[in-house]
Amino acid sequence: MDFIAPQIAIGSRAEAEDRDTLTKQGIDTLLSLVPTSRPSGVTRQFCLEVKDREALAPDAISDAIDFLKEQAGRGRRILMHCEMGISRSPALAACYLHEAMGMSLAAALDYVRIKRPVAEPHPALIGSMQSHYRSAARPLDLSANENPLGPSPLAVAAIRSATAQLHRYPDKDGTALRSLLARQMNLAAEQIVLGNGSCELIDTIARACLGQGTEVLIPEPAFPAYRSAAVKTGAKVIAAPMPGGVYRVEELLARLTPATRLVIVTSPHNPTGSLFGRADLERLQAALPASTWLLMDEAYRDYAPQVDLPDLLPDIRRGGQVIVLRSLSKLHGLAGLRIGYGIAPRPMAEKLTGLTQQFNTSSLAQIAAIAALEDDIHRKNSLANNALGLAELARGAERLGVEYLPSAANFILLRVGDGAAQRFAEHGIKVKEMTRYGLAEHIRVSVGRPADNTRFLAALAELRGAGTLNQQTICA
Repeated sequence: MDFIAPQIAIGSRAEAEDRDTLTKQGIDTLLSLVPTSRPSGVTRQFCLEVKDREALAPDAISDAIDFLKEQAGRGRRILMHCEMGISRSPALAACYLHEAMGMSLAAALDYVRIKRPVAEPHPALIGSMQSHYRSAARPLDLSANENPLGPSPLAVAAIRSATAQLHRYPDKDGTALRSLLARQMNLAAEQIVLGNGSCELIDTIARACLGQGTEVLIPEPAFPAYRSAAVKTGAKVIAAPMPGGVYRVEELLARLTPATRLVIVTSPHNPTGSLFGRADLERLQAALPASTWLLMDEAYRDYAPQVDLPDLLPDIRRGGQVIVLRSLSKLHGLAGLRIGYGIAPRPMAEKLTGLTQQFNTSSLAQIAAIAALEDDIHRKNSLANNALGLAELARGAERLGVEYLPSAANFILLRVGDGAAQRFAEHGIKVKEMTRYGLAEHIRVSVGRPADNTRFLAALAELRGAGTLNQQTICA
């Protein structure tokens, strides 16, 4: 047998019936494409009879891929086999790599042949695969900066194992999750505040720091939640421009006043992807009035080169007036569960905790977060996919003559003219239209899987060729 993914191998019926081979390879699950009795030691078998030299039925493709995804998500090791492991199982392995890993179908077939040199799917199988994926072109959402590889499989497995306890209330203090985070960051658990996503924490911090007669200083453009949270407190919002889409610390310093109670900085910045450097941070901190708190939103920190990132945790340990926000929605793929956390000196952390609702994070969110934080394989795969995809999008923009900003996050900002988001939607691709951020004519595009990025760039090339893209200076 030959592994085409860490948990998925392809092989022959003889290998599927060889108990010693299965035990040696840690195989506990079979996807049998030919009739096969379940050997002892195999806990799960799905029999899906597929005929060779005949077109694959769409339902057979969907059933096989759904089974592989589900079992891999449960942490199982799977052997998918046919009679000889030459045609049928390699063909469906390519389908899995195409759907789950984002490879183009041609690249997936080449990859399978490299991993299993005897593999040679019959042309009838390949033709039916190509026809299936042409007719099943899915809508592509590159608008929300989500992890295109999906959630951590360990998190999915943890959720499944916890569903029998859904009648129980969650731990309102999130003790296990806060303890894990505290160990990872060498902090006290009391310095960590859990939130129903970063938006809840932004709102809570605004209520803790702002009010009538106070000011909050934010970058412009910025995540809209900063402004809306501040406005609800009655504070005055002061916007510091980012010429060229990058931070200029002088713009922030020039707008500090005795009424400034909160300064918000995002690094990497959303929506530009730019960083706020160490030297600029030191200048800003040195200039802050004694009554002013610095909020550093690090939702995209995991994607940035670590050498470029200031570390504010020592300031928090010393009791400095600093709050850091981090997210589990991005790299860890838990956006749908709404779970994030803030880090602050203990008195501020206690104040923020007192302002949040009880049971603000669910039991499933807490359990999934713990599993995701300990899933190093998913983390490494997600970072590798992002690095390759971000470079591919940047190269594609350069090749097509489209203005973009270098990004340290999991998205790229492009200037493509008014109405571009609608034109991409006509290609089945959803991107983020940036007028709400004050960036007319811009779109923000999330990094996808390799096939997703290729599809986006193909649509970009088509629109560019049609002369519909506005080629002006970005973030003017």
